[in-house]
Amino acid sequence: MHWFAFCPNPNCSYHYEAPASPWAYAIGWYATKAFGKVRRFRCTRCGKSFSTQTFSTHYYLKRIVSYRDVLYRLAGGESLRGMSRALGCSLSLLTTRIDRLARQGIALHARMLRARRGKEDICIDGFVSFDCSQYFPSEIPIAVGRTSGFVLDVSHCTRKRSGSMRQDQKAKAKALYSKIRLERGGIGRSFREVLATSLALQPPQPQRPFVLITDEKPDYARVVRRLAAYWGEGGGRLVHLRISSHLPRTIHNPLFSSNYTDRELRKDLANHHRESVCFNRNVANGMLRLWAYLMWHNYLKPYRIRWPAQRNPKTHAEASGIDATALENVYRSFFEERAFLTRSPLSPTMARSWKKEWRTPGKEKAEYIPKLALA
Repeated sequence: MHWFAFCPNPNCSYHYEAPASPWAYAIGWYATKAFGKVRRFRCTRCGKSFSTQTFSTHYYLKRIVSYRDVLYRLAGGESLRGMSRALGCSLSLLTTRIDRLARQGIALHARMLRARRGKEDICIDGFVSFDCSQYFPSEIPIAVGRTSGFVLDVSHCTRKRSGSMRQDQKAKAKALYSKIRLERGGIGRSFREVLATSLALQPPQPQRPFVLITDEKPDYARVVRRLAAYWGEGGGRLVHLRISSHLPRTIHNPLFSSNYTDRELRKDLANHHRESVCFNRNVANGMLRLWAYLMWHNYLKPYRIRWPAQRNPKTHAEASGIDATALENVYRSFFEERAFLTRSPLSPTMARSWKKEWRTPGKEKAEYIPKLALA
């Protein structure tokens, strides 16, 4: 008797839709130090073998570390070095666990977006941090529901350092930028990606326009103007509200959800603290760490602690219109059931984060710290 919903081989037809009748049979056991005896099976369609561990988040691992503990330490502002000392594990082991948590969260988020029924105004604002060096600031546009605070999608781009600099800093910046080709129009491209995801989730309709709220950044207005003709094809329309960044960032500010999300990221993630020795040495790993935190923010963190209890949804996901019954198995699917890339309907930015395709400045592959950026 088998209990698997699909074959883990992506080249097998049973990977996407397996029959109701038994399609796998047991072929023996193998022994492990971490899990004891593990049962092995073989698919009757493709002939590939797999085990019960293939569908677990602990696949290929030799040591068990609590994913829940790692996630809550990450969301509590603890640095990677601090977590590795507290858990008694190496930094590479911890990085692997965070990467898996992020991929689990991305797959869960893509599935929950299909169950989202709410319609609300969308706030998009760029969260500014840096990677490798302060000479390479990062712009991370984040699409957030205005009422729910539910994060829909994020992107990333690297730009040149702005603001006042000393003469020696200007000389160093000129030397660095002469060796590195940064993306032109990256802010507009990253904004357009998260906007496309938001439009796909709730396209503009004649009876309800798509309301977009941003700050007064010219790159955002330029993208909106270029795509205005497309939005009007189906009879729907888009309303673009531009809010001054000098207004008080209170709950009455239309961009409150974006400001709140930025504040929480700055407070809770050690690599985004101001004046900190903790920062992203690698763009791809930094984006996966961000996705892991956002999954905690959307699906596990309480919505508004001081909100009236009788009107308070449990999480930001419920406030966004995702039914509570769809979230019942979040813990189990998030921490225990392995997510497969081939079975996850991801947006381009989600897929890029999953595959670690974000480019670190100075490197074609986002794997190592660019030495010239730290020179």
